[in-house]
Amino acid sequence: MSKNERKHRQGYWMGIGISIGIALGAAFGPIFDNFGVGIGIGVAIGAGIGSALEQRHKDELRPLTEQEKKRQRRVILIGLALTTLLVFASILLLFQTKR
Repeated sequence: MSKNERKHRQGYWMGIGISIGIALGAAFGPIFDNFGVGIGIGVAIGAGIGSALEQRHKDELRPLTEQEKKRQRRVILIGLALTTLLVFASILLLFQTKR
């Protein structure tokens, strides 16, 4: 095993932090009487936690491999395409209900 195989990929701790933040935000949802606001606040808190974890473990991180970069680009493109479709569907639904 090489030294790089034992290290986490870049961005690993940010993902952990954001998932912790979302869990905290879901718990804050009832306080605001709105789970969306709680989760939004949780994502912001989680980004801060993830950034702190990335800095703490910066010597244990490795850069992304080419395969990971390709997979990341593909997932981002799929996410953007789905978001675009949902926005258009929401707009169409809005116009249908206005009639």
